[in-house]
This record gives sequence, C-alpha cells and structure tokens, in this order.
Amino acid sequence: MNFIGLLFLLVTQLITGRGLMQLCKVQIRPLLMFCFSMISGVAIFSFLPFFIELLHLPITMTSVATAIGITTVAFMLPLFAIIKNFKLPSFNDIKLPTLYELPFWVILGLLMALSIWRCYYYPPNARDMLSGPEVLADFALKEKHIINSVFTVDLQSTNNYLKPPYIISLQIIYKLFVQPFGQTWLSILFVNFIIILYTLLKEKLHPLIIGFLMLYFFAMPEVFGYTYLMLFDYSNMIFLFGGFYFLSRYFEEMEVSNFRFAVFLFAIATYIRTETLIIEGMVLPLIFFYQYKDKLGAAKSWIRMGLFIIVPFIVYFLCMNIYIKHFIPVKYDVSNDINKNLGDVSFFLNRLYDIVDKLIFADHLPYYGYFPHLFFIIIAVDIIFFRKFNKEAITMLYGILVVYIGLAFIGYLLPLADLLHTTKRGMFKLLPLILIYYRSSPSLVKLSGIITNWENGRQEEKKTTSAKPQAAPARATKK
Repeated sequence: MNFIGLLFLLVTQLITGRGLMQLCKVQIRPLLMFCFSMISGVAIFSFLPFFIELLHLPITMTSVATAIGITTVAFMLPLFAIIKNFKLPSFNDIKLPTLYELPFWVILGLLMALSIWRCYYYPPNARDMLSGPEVLADFALKEKHIINSVFTVDLQSTNNYLKPPYIISLQIIYKLFVQPFGQTWLSILFVNFIIILYTLLKEKLHPLIIGFLMLYFFAMPEVFGYTYLMLFDYSNMIFLFGGFYFLSRYFEEMEVSNFRFAVFLFAIATYIRTETLIIEGMVLPLIFFYQYKDKLGAAKSWIRMGLFIIVPFIVYFLCMNIYIKHFIPVKYDVSNDINKNLGDVSFFLNRLYDIVDKLIFADHLPYYGYFPHLFFIIIAVDIIFFRKFNKEAITMLYGILVVYIGLAFIGYLLPLADLLHTTKRGMFKLLPLILIYYRSSPSLVKLSGIITNWENGRQEEKKTTSAKPQAAPARATKK
C-alpha cells in the first residue's frame, strides 16, 4: 500500500469536504464536521475521473492528480474566511468513554478492523463488480479511458456496465494512488459513518443503551458484509441517511444551511443509484408540510422544494442522458425496462407484502438479523404509552415509510429490480434511519434518563457517605 498516496487523498478529501460544508454554512460539532467532511470529499472526488472522461481527456496519474489539486484549491478558498478564528478543540471538551462503554468499543473495533482488513487484502470479487465497474476501472488505467475495449465483449447478459460511474471513478483514483485493489475508499466511508452514528446517539441516549443498539446494527449479517464487499448500496445508504438527518435539522431550526447540505447528500445518493430519485420525490410532501407549518414565504418554499428535486435530477440526467446515452457504445433505452402493465397494481401490493414476509420475517435467519424486530417493539411502546414525537422522530419515521413504499414502487415500475437482490439491498436505506429514530424515541430517552439519574444518585450517595465525619471512639472510664 502507498501510505503517502493514501495520506494525500485523506487530506485533500477532508479539505474539499470541509470547504463544501463551509459553502453551505453548516454548523455542527467538530467531530461530526470532520466525519461529514471526509465522506463529502470522497463523494466529490468520485466525479473527477468521470468528468475527465466526459471531456475526452486521457485518464492518467497526471490528469487525475491535476483534477484533485484544482478541486482541493477551489474548495479551500471558502476556508480562508474561518482560518483567523480557528481554534483547536479544548481537551476539556473531550469526554473519555465510561468503563461500561469499553467492552462495546472493543467488539465494534474488532469488527471494524476485520472489515478494513478484508477491504485492503482481498480484491473485489462481487459478480456485479467483475462484470461492470471493476473491470471498466481496471481497463481504464491500461487504456486511459473509461470507455475502453471492455465494450467489444458481448455484455448483453448483464446491465452492470450501465451503472453510474461512482465506483468506477473511485476505483481509478484509489488504484492510482493507494493500491491495485482500490476499494479502500469504502473503509473510509464505513469508519466515518459508524463514528457519526455513535456520536449522534450519544447526544441523547445513555452509553449502555447505545452499546446494545450499535451491536444490533453491526450484527446484521447482510449489512456488515457490504462494509467490505464493494457495491453501490452501502454508499447509497450512507448518503441517503445523511440527507434525512440534515433535513430533520432543517425542520427543527429552519436554517437554510442544513437544507443546502441535505440537497447535496440526496444528490450524491441519486448519483450512486439513480432510482433513488423516486424516493426523494416522495419526500416533497413532508418538506411542504413543515415549510407551510412554519409559515415560510410561498416564494422561498417553492424555490427550496424545486432545488430539492432539480439538483438530484441534474445528477440523474448527467448519468442517464449524457454518460450512458451518448458515451457508452451500447444502445440502451430505459423505457424498455418499464413495466408494460402498469394498470395491474397487484404486483406493487405483492411486493409490499413480500418485503415484510420474505425479507424481514423470513423463515430462516432474517437478512437484517433482529434489528427490525426490535424497532417494531420500540415503536409499539412509543405509540401506546407516549404518543408524542419530535420533528426528528417524525422525519425518520417518514423516511422509513418512504423507503419501504418506494422500494415496492420501484419493483412495480421496473421488474428488473427483483426482491432478493435489488430490493433486499435497497432495504439498507431504512436501517440507519431506524437507528437515529431511537435517539428520539420517547421510551429510550426516558430509559436513558432513569439510568442516568440512578447513576447520579449513586455518585451523590457515595460523596455524602465519604463526607460524613467518623464517630470518635468511646473512651474507657475507670470505676
């Protein structure tokens, strides 16, 4: 592994992502800022070889390094405004983990190390990659173009070469600068994503509860496998989750900065999987509702809703109507894949049922472990005993519902999106939304308060006991 090349990419991606967040004027905690900056930088870099190809320039170390340099400098400019006021975080702001957090972190750390090692040590071996992005990236380094001699082979038996160039571009960059297998970028996304989840949960929940929730999340066999098995769905899950999180911040604060960054994250999710645009369109009613409720002006409201769908659509158009239609030397018409009998909605209803019956409550060990089952129990308790949800909880619940219905609709609209492949992996999108809902769950927040009060009470009791003066020993008296 070329550690200097990896360090170069990490630094430039961090600067680029931080510059984007400064452009959006996002204000969050330093650790979250670091992690979101890193994953944003990876997303921006995934466009660079793609744009080099669109300009008909050769893809070489020089051209890619030049593109990275120009991009980093461009996004560095907004950072000059905050350099004067920059201060390193105080050590007093750093909270060390409690003793009962350490066992959870040891287990999570071992699992993360296993995932990172497999990403580094093993070459990409997923069938979808070997018949599409991986082979195109490999030949792009040999022939200097993404559109290369791979297309001289009959590829009619697969559509993997028709996927957006997100993975192709990242593989090209990391093969050039880090190691021949590439895919180290997936570990960068994965590690930062886990830190984000843990940090957000710790803002509202007790560490003991967080430890069990994170273990439940990690223990999902299907999801953990894709932390090192390179495909589109894990990345898509990360950016769609980020979009919903910043959208919930927008609803709570009505700060346009959060909305801008949410639009960017939703656009990246569309870039990774273009059918995500359908799910994003279903989010518009929620945006309209909260903007109307907060009495945002009609002009601002419609402009923001327009941006929310137009920006991801531009990315969709760039991939489908420019790259695939005019660059790939294989004729492809997406209309040929659309269901020819849309009047029959029974397929849509069957897919809704099959998601629950064959994926969540499968006869064998469920694909997602018992993580969704825990959600059903907690949401039932919240509805029965509390019946009060804040804006973040409502946003996450709406996102869960939208993903569930949207995946069924995608399967109904595009029969190629089968249940046990496309829909099964598409369900990843709702899992982190469930996890973030937990931090606003009335029952878990109350349970966290009970545990914290008990701990504080025990500490006060110890202090009181130690502060009491010791009784003087009785003196012996002579008779």
